[in-house]
Amino acid sequence: MSVTSSTAHKHEPLHGRRPPADHRFLGFDTRVFPHALAILAVWMLWTVIVPAIDSAVSSEDPTGAGDRMAVTETVSFAVPAGWNVDSGFRTDQHGASDSLPRVTLTDGTVTVSVDADTFSGTADELLSQTDAVSLATNGSSVLAVSGARQPISTAGGLSGVQVSFDTPRSAGSVTTFVVDGKGIRVQVVGPPDQIAARSREITDMIASIGTHEGDTK
Repeated sequence: MSVTSSTAHKHEPLHGRRPPADHRFLGFDTRVFPHALAILAVWMLWTVIVPAIDSAVSSEDPTGAGDRMAVTETVSFAVPAGWNVDSGFRTDQHGASDSLPRVTLTDGTVTVSVDADTFSGTADELLSQTDAVSLATNGSSVLAVSGARQPISTAGGLSGVQVSFDTPRSAGSVTTFVVDGKGIRVQVVGPPDQIAARSREITDMIASIGTHEGDTK
């Protein structure tokens, strides 16, 4: 009885094969070049081109003389020229939504933030609530480092309450008003020397808060 044996075919591993001569360049398989170039193009897009475009697009929106920022549909305030509008609308602007965003202005390292929301209490109660929310979310309390609450009135006839703070690292104030069922919060913060240098402009901004005719829709 004869035993038929078969010889297994010897397969050379694919990774061990050399590319044909007409597809070799400096020892590399030129057939993979298009794929490598595509990967390189994507890498260049996200690591070089997109960041370059982002840095080239200016986010500066400086205020001009006579600008007023809209806090609610009927409340606004005047801003001095040269501050940057990080968010918010001037009274002659409007967005896609009927709601108005928080107004955030910056000048150097000083930030002035003004926002409004439905509130049925007093300005004093709004200040306490604002501080309680800050303590719960950020672990910081302005009232713990501020002076006594002071009444404040604007040139437009609004009455509110204000506290100021001045620590070695930061200074500023929190001012609250309640107008037509809307609680308005004005928060100012920055390095002590920068706050002092802009104290007149900050005081004038808060004093200018008042009602305006028309709306921003």
